[in-house]
Amino acid sequence: MKVLALSLLSILAATPLCGAPTVLAEPFPPAAFTSLYVENDERTGTTTVQLSGDALIYIRTDGGSKVLETKTVHASGDDWFKFIQALNAAKVYKWSPKYEYPGQGPSWVIDFGMENRKFYSEGTNEFPMNGDEAQPAGDPKAGPSIPFQLYWAAVLALVGKEQPGAPSK
Repeated sequence: MKVLALSLLSILAATPLCGAPTVLAEPFPPAAFTSLYVENDERTGTTTVQLSGDALIYIRTDGGSKVLETKTVHASGDDWFKFIQALNAAKVYKWSPKYEYPGQGPSWVIDFGMENRKFYSEGTNEFPMNGDEAQPAGDPKAGPSIPFQLYWAAVLALVGKEQPGAPSK
């Protein structure tokens, strides 16, 4: 009888109360970024976004030494929250530290820290695979994968630059 009572209590304890919302933790919880560095180098130029204190510095060059545009942005808490949600949608937390495919093509770097977590990923002529982000896409001619496009659109939105034709979640 005692075993039956304990079993019922454990079932009741594990069952959510009616109307109580189920809270699921996101892989990247809403938290303050301690560092952020992003670089995307394509044939048309290089774009860099870097956290400096509480400001984001956006720089776009022609691929050489000529600066085409620079911008300093102070993202709001809501902007950061949307950015973290986009990181989760792109499944950045599953990305491998390195993606590389032989030949010439775009290169990119993502390096950021949030509280006690650090994340780093880079690619040369390669991107994370859609559906299995830890694996390389394996087809550099196809261009950036959907996870990378989602991520890059989030970076640009964070600094007030919208990417035309960005995929939706």
